[in-house]
Amino acid sequence: MARQRRRGRRGGRERRQDGAPAPPSLPRASAESAPSSVAVAAPRVVRERRGWRPFGFLRRLQPRAVADVISELRKVTWPTFAETRYLTFVVAIVAVAVGIVLGLFDLLFGWLVERLFF
Repeated sequence: MARQRRRGRRGGRERRQDGAPAPPSLPRASAESAPSSVAVAAPRVVRERRGWRPFGFLRRLQPRAVADVISELRKVTWPTFAETRYLTFVVAIVAVAVGIVLGLFDLLFGWLVERLFF
């Protein structure tokens, strides 16, 4: 009984068999509040499946830090293809420029070492 109550509080999407949304949970009628001559029939509620998740059982095994990372990654605004292409081009240009500068420093220091020590 306690498990059923907890499952009902979790806010899962519930629907009746005819497809209509389930009404908000109402307090159950007790034997004292309903007259004995009136039968109270509650509609049968069926849980709607959200989708098949083959590794859904791993969700229970995740440490809290991993769950936090996943929730933060869902908030990320991913760049468009044009932005990605532009920024890749910028990174390539900067990498080539830094490579040229470091190569020139290497040539300069190599030339200095040859002149001073050999």
